[in-house]
Amino acid sequence: MSKARCGPSISEFLTYYVLVLLAAKRRTIRELVKEIEARSAENRYFRSDGALRVNSREIEGTVYSLADRGWVRLRPPGARWCITRAGRRARREMQQRSHGGPDSKGRAASQLIARLKDAPKGSYVLDVGTGEGFLARRLARQGFRVLGIDSGAFDYSKDSIEKARQGVVSDGRRLRFRKADVTRLRRPSSGFDFVVASQAMHCMKHQHKCLRAIHRLLAPGGRFLSLDFLVGLEGFLAHGFHCFLAISREEWAELLPAIGFDDIQTQKVRDYLVVDARKARGHPRQDYAPAKEAETAGGRGRDQIGRNEDAALRV
Repeated sequence: MSKARCGPSISEFLTYYVLVLLAAKRRTIRELVKEIEARSAENRYFRSDGALRVNSREIEGTVYSLADRGWVRLRPPGARWCITRAGRRARREMQQRSHGGPDSKGRAASQLIARLKDAPKGSYVLDVGTGEGFLARRLARQGFRVLGIDSGAFDYSKDSIEKARQGVVSDGRRLRFRKADVTRLRRPSSGFDFVVASQAMHCMKHQHKCLRAIHRLLAPGGRFLSLDFLVGLEGFLAHGFHCFLAISREEWAELLPAIGFDDIQTQKVRDYLVVDARKARGHPRQDYAPAKEAETAGGRGRDQIGRNEDAALRV
């Protein structure tokens, strides 16, 4: 996301954070813009454009809205804004709105899995950015055949696939892990029934490119489900500026149809957002071969995930 961010999710955060900055010292509109980008600079570790960029017009609108409520006021010289007592009270009240918790991610994962409750057993799932297999293992226990992939692009994730493979013996027929980049993954002849991503999209260096790859890998009518940080005030209070690496609800609504998804649904689960979208049938971006009928569980069913996996991993 190289452009300046906007929309309701960003506005909600700015209403709070402008008060935080003005509680520390008086600032101009320009100083507020620069300070927000500077404080989110660590996000550049994941993407060169990862710092939160907000244009001055967005900040100006926020500041004047706060002034209308009596929470800030303009103090000369230098036309710097300062917070009022009412603004300090409002900031404290907003800070208490955080609904995150130690099991927020687990709750969000349960909601994502619940969306697959009517899927046929044995459906083929690709888990992108699987890490140590948090979501892949849960899906395998539900009866899905799962291929978990991770590129290991960051220092903290370079050994994640090896860790994911530990203890996988009991799920070996349903669950496999491989080190791979989703943009270089070859599509199996029948495609994946589902592609899932648990806290993966926010750390992808090229989000649009990865989403186009996910669309390509899905079977016609297949579904993409993402679990990631909620962009906005609650996400910030739980995860700091890291949450702004994720895609906001408004951005998902604009981005997914352009790639070729429809039936888009979003669900807020505390400080996480679950996204569910279907690969539109007949979209011009489709470049798949006709789907091959799945083999039934019989003499050859045992090795089906291995064959599909090998086909997918040839680049």
